[in-house]
Amino acid sequence: MQTTVAPIIEAKKLSKCYHLWNRPVDRLLAGSFQTLAQTPFCPAGLARHFSRRAGKLGRPFFALENVSITVEPGESLGIIGRNGSGKSTLLQILAGTLTPTSGEFAVRGRVAALLELGSGFNLEFTGRENVLLQTALAGVSSKDTMTHFEEVADFAAIGEFIDQPVKTYSSGMMVRLAFATQTILRPKIFIVDEALAVGDIFFQAKCARFFQQRLAEGMSLLFVSHDLTSVKTLCRHTLVLDRGRTAFHGDSAAAVSHFHHLHSSATFQATSVREAAPVPSQEKLTLPPGAVRRNWEATDEIGSREAEVVFCRVCDQRGHECRSFAVGESFAVEVYIEGNKSVDHLQFAIEVTDRHNHVIYGVSSVHLGIGYQSVKKNEIAGFRVQFEPRLGAGDFLFDVALGYGDRGDGAPVHHVHRVARVAMVSLRHSLQPSFFGPASLGAKMEVMSGGNGDLASSEH
Repeated sequence: MQTTVAPIIEAKKLSKCYHLWNRPVDRLLAGSFQTLAQTPFCPAGLARHFSRRAGKLGRPFFALENVSITVEPGESLGIIGRNGSGKSTLLQILAGTLTPTSGEFAVRGRVAALLELGSGFNLEFTGRENVLLQTALAGVSSKDTMTHFEEVADFAAIGEFIDQPVKTYSSGMMVRLAFATQTILRPKIFIVDEALAVGDIFFQAKCARFFQQRLAEGMSLLFVSHDLTSVKTLCRHTLVLDRGRTAFHGDSAAAVSHFHHLHSSATFQATSVREAAPVPSQEKLTLPPGAVRRNWEATDEIGSREAEVVFCRVCDQRGHECRSFAVGESFAVEVYIEGNKSVDHLQFAIEVTDRHNHVIYGVSSVHLGIGYQSVKKNEIAGFRVQFEPRLGAGDFLFDVALGYGDRGDGAPVHHVHRVARVAMVSLRHSLQPSFFGPASLGAKMEVMSGGNGDLASSEH
């Protein structure tokens, strides 16, 4: 008989409501009105009057409203959203530091939470004393803590500061010690709320390895971060919150796309759709012979659809469709689009990822100096992106997007049509690989010999 493993976190319709007062004094007045309304000798009509007066002194604000999630053992769930969307509120409820206004939840297992920088630390205590204090509060004996203390010190890597008061620590040192302390607890659930953002790149890489190792061992992770690449890398599924409500819950790559689309500028969108300027007469582009519209498998698509991607293929140097290449071969991705109305100011972007959602490379027409393009209603336009032979062995996926504007890094502000995993290419090494890893960086090496100082050089 097969046994069913209960989810490690179950939350149903969680809400957290606060009362926002019009003026600071209104809190006192409302309390007075409510007290009068509850007086045993207060007439019913007058009691209703006092209650109405109290209700007009402020308004309810839902920091979280009807949010439901389920997390299985060994699952990692990302949570993203703009500031004030309810991310921290949700984590505080699940960590047990905040009581929900309504809804119910169950957390099965020991929780380790990094919700605020240095939360729970006594600033006058040394790092060593704070480790002992935090683990004792979690039910770990001082003997067990000292058994693993060197592991904590090595993970935190703060050197002799481990015996200095925490008030002398930098923000990075504090979060390293806080994170390292949690590793002793062997938690079933690790909750992280943006705390790792203050760590340096080396510490963040160490934490990522820790998460991957513990996830493989069955630990669950709730991860809040504004670093969307980290979310896609660490989390298979992601929850998108918007103004306290669930906007999307699903595959992480699709969630990130939905997040960008959700916060596209409506004003920019409305002013950017305009009739395309007349173009000189030229031969119209058509789809390749035998092309099947929407030739990709079921995938994630978002956008306002003034124009749409209708066909995509990977080609070799002769223009023949192909999906398998040897490492060192050039290839191109051709993308055909069709206008649902005549628009201009369009830009095109393409992103290359590996099968783990790690972004290898992304580029747009803005980066390449092509500028913004036009497409007329019911006509076909296209983009051909030639890639130099720098990718290593592996399977690589392509996301393509049409959009308006530049959000600051060359990617579109607003998505007209974004298609995730629209095409795939498989690259394989020859019998004698010339490098390993996902990309070739064209390394050059010099061997510095002793004695006469001659250099033997090699170039890749």
